[in-house]
Amino acid sequence: MRGSLRFLSKAVIPATLACGLACNKEPTRDPSQVLPAGAAALDLASKPHLLFQVFGDKSDPKMMPIAAVVGGAIRPIGLTVRGWRALDSTYLTAGAKYAIYVNDEANGTVTVVRGMWAGQDEPLYPMPGCRDLRPLATVTLDLAQATDEPTVEFIASTVPLQPHAATVKSPLSADAITKMGREYTIALGLRSQMGKEELDSLDFVARLVVTGATKNPTLLGSFMDPQAGDLGPGKGHTSNILALFDQVDTGYVATYRHVKSGDAKSVEFQRLVDHIDVDGDGIDEIILESWHYAGTTDLVVLGFKAGQWHEVLRAPSKWCLDPPAESDEKKKP
Repeated sequence: MRGSLRFLSKAVIPATLACGLACNKEPTRDPSQVLPAGAAALDLASKPHLLFQVFGDKSDPKMMPIAAVVGGAIRPIGLTVRGWRALDSTYLTAGAKYAIYVNDEANGTVTVVRGMWAGQDEPLYPMPGCRDLRPLATVTLDLAQATDEPTVEFIASTVPLQPHAATVKSPLSADAITKMGREYTIALGLRSQMGKEELDSLDFVARLVVTGATKNPTLLGSFMDPQAGDLGPGKGHTSNILALFDQVDTGYVATYRHVKSGDAKSVEFQRLVDHIDVDGDGIDEIILESWHYAGTTDLVVLGFKAGQWHEVLRAPSKWCLDPPAESDEKKKP
């Protein structure tokens, strides 16, 4: 995983004028009571269903809240600074245990060792130059299926999730899946003026993902710059494709297209994190991670509707909650 979370009118009488200026001046707001831009307030008192991302070294995993599920819909977590602290003290207390999922299947539990503050002013993971932080917890894992990978990446849920109905297993071999996925994904790239030679220089992966969107698995194809991570040079030209294909009649058609190419600093990269049925409608939500060179990451959630995968949520995985510095525009005289 990379890291792996970037919210006066005039008056005639002087006395009235003075009052108007004083009364219409925007009051200074307590930063701890300001919601992130575009996020509706989340009512923690109702104990909402939350989703977490569990990630990091298998011997020392971490867990952070990424989204809420309200009324059957996945949505950003809209909280003030004080609200994030309340979430930490409610959901990330030592001993709290949640089920973890990968590829729409339960895979054991995660147990909180310590939350971000644990009743203390000093956070568990301070960030230089940042006053207010998003909560992060240390956890332990009890996996139903062990993994040999040195790192882990799971979704944890505060309520049990129901897997969708079983899908017929594809008779295709791994080589056949790769060949088919490469053919379809290259076709998308060529239609976007990408060269075959350039695509051949990128890492490629294809897999069938059981999403429940149709009676057959969803085909994923991805071309990724091998230096697209945080340690990449961030210069020159690069490209990224992440595409989904679903079977209609006897063939697969593109149902999601992320096809980006250009200056390395401007290209948005996307990769698959997981797929789980969050709202219980029998079709998985697909969870992606999106990022730019030297930038913060976004959590992107796709939902399936009218035969296509659509972005239903984009939430910045922003660690620091401090308000942005005053813009240059505002600083102008």
